[in-house]
Amino acid sequence: MAEEIIRVLYLDDEEANLFSFKAAFRREFEVHTCIEPHQAVRLLDEHDFHVVLSDQRMPRISGVEFFELIMPDHPDVSRVLVTGYADTDAVVDAINKGQVYRFVSKPWNEEELRNVIQSGYDLNQSRVQNAEQGSEVLAMLEKFAGRVQEFEQALEEGSSASVSRVQQDLRNLRLEVLEERQRYAQWMDRTAK
Repeated sequence: MAEEIIRVLYLDDEEANLFSFKAAFRREFEVHTCIEPHQAVRLLDEHDFHVVLSDQRMPRISGVEFFELIMPDHPDVSRVLVTGYADTDAVVDAINKGQVYRFVSKPWNEEELRNVIQSGYDLNQSRVQNAEQGSEVLAMLEKFAGRVQEFEQALEEGSSASVSRVQQDLRNLRLEVLEERQRYAQWMDRTAK
């Protein structure tokens, strides 16, 4: 299986920063840049980005505000705040609220930023995998709830045949639950490594 290309979006009101970023990373990543927050939102809606970088100080919106804006619709994307100022209060606040994965100072070090993007991608993939696993668990719980309802209906019949059938179905359901628990434990072991 071919390795997935990391898709990165960088929002900054200074075009020179966007050109530098694109020149530095376009060979390694699929890089999209934009100067306006509304363009960034549109790109996020059109593409499946893994990592989004935003400058903190922009005229219309701060990087933290931008991340607050996109977080509900794009919770899995890794958010990286880029700042050229000693704006530590905003950075700490953003990190504490969980909106920002990392922050990078301007001017950035290419190797450091490359590593931040790579680790942001890894975090994104972990979030996506966790969401998929959570959906599977919810679907399985829904299935079990449906089975329990079937058992209740069969017991309401009250015949010895329906009681025997429910007992057998409960034994089968118990085995299914144990298999799911084992599968989930194996998944947890893999994700912990």
